Amino acid sequence: CNIAGGIACALLAGRFELLLGTEIVLALFIPVVLALSESVSIQSMTLTLASLHQQHIDWRVLMTNLRRELMIAILLGLASGAAVGGVSYIWKREAPVALAIAISITLAMITACLLGVLVPTAIRRLRGDPRIAAGPIALATTDIMTLLFYFGLSSWILTS
Repeated sequence: CNIAGGIACALLAGRFELLLGTEIVLALFIPVVLALSESVSIQSMTLTLASLHQQHIDWRVLMTNLRRELMIAILLGLASGAAVGGVSYIWKREAPVALAIAISITLAMITACLLGVLVPTAIRRLRGDPRIAAGPIALATTDIMTLLFYFGLSSWILTS
């Protein structure tokens, strides 16, 4: 999963090579954007795995955890997006780039939270062991989704 996810991310970045060539600052923030979304995904996945440890899946508990994690991810996404977008703006004075970074981080963190809850739950539902398979699948998917948001939104905002 890590190799496939990494190759998919490289191919995805390659599709936006022209954008990255004109807006170098976007390339500089890729590690921050990925690290933030991966952290949220890991945290959500850890809490979900703990709740799935029971023999029977309690859907009410799972939905309560999902709502709580989603609210935290929204708040963290907004705060982190504003912080990193703010740093980008202070550093490079490019408002559209800062806006693209801020929105991308917010959406990526929300998506990462959902993946951190849904991937282990789906694996458990399919009678697999989510402790083994959930991490690589959730993180690879989170990275791909994060870069899709990052490059897609940046392209849309900067070419509009």
